[in-house]
Amino acid sequence: MNQTKTRADRTAEGVAMWRAIGAKESDARVRNPDFMAAGFLSPVSRALLTVSPLRSWMTSYYGNKLPGAYGYATARTLHLDAIFARALDEGAEQVVLLGAGYDSRAYRFRERLSKVRLFELDLQATQERKKKRIKTLFGGLPEWVTYVPINFDAQRLEDVLPAAGFDRTKRTFFLWEGVSMYLTEEAIDQTLGFVARNSPPKSSIAFDFVDQGALKGNSPRHPGVQQWIDVLTELGHPMTFGIDENATDVFLRKRGFEVVSQIGSAEMERKYLTKSDGALLCRTSSFLCIVHAQVTAPSPA
Repeated sequence: MNQTKTRADRTAEGVAMWRAIGAKESDARVRNPDFMAAGFLSPVSRALLTVSPLRSWMTSYYGNKLPGAYGYATARTLHLDAIFARALDEGAEQVVLLGAGYDSRAYRFRERLSKVRLFELDLQATQERKKKRIKTLFGGLPEWVTYVPINFDAQRLEDVLPAAGFDRTKRTFFLWEGVSMYLTEEAIDQTLGFVARNSPPKSSIAFDFVDQGALKGNSPRHPGVQQWIDVLTELGHPMTFGIDENATDVFLRKRGFEVVSQIGSAEMERKYLTKSDGALLCRTSSFLCIVHAQVTAPSPA
């Protein structure tokens, strides 16, 4: 396995670990809903999760390296779950998970996906490991999920999705979680261009992004971001792309989309990280935002 594939697999497991720890929060109001996350972890990681002091230590240790990551993992899962469910309620006929990693929505929402075709796209190595875990958990692969291997550095969505059965005439919901900040603007435009050109109006995409100003490093507005920059660069995943969080609507309108909703750190903490007694569970990262946008017209690109 080459270094890129190894890093991708390690990153996918790291994100799943945050969700798995969050799923054990005692207060249901701030509990991560991804009850399946632990199932994608290695046996050693799953064993560590069963020991409460070790979970607390991991949250503290890695939280110091990536300030706000634990809170963000929970807030992001809760928020994107809500958008995912709403897209299904509003008539999405297809769902495309771009860079799916160990996303479990295809399985956690399986009762609501009986009439929906769902595509999971990711590096083949990560995808094969995930499929092995799914077979172990369910005894086989679900018929409503189509697994599409892709090398995002060398292939375009046009190269793989149509051949996998994607229907450009059907209303589609695209989920692009934890990916945009590691891409170039050209790659961002290619992905958004594909969505705008190959989806009917009212199809939509939800993705998270870094506020553009945070890429410059620490500031009073974005405390802790330099630690993220340093750690992610060391891991081989430098943050390379951001959008001005105050001009997201302009950025997306130029690419054929209309913003449906956008959420930043303050609202995430209020909605998803405030415990039943009113106390804040933890902070989230101030420079990460989530946007949901609807296709309005074909992209000019």
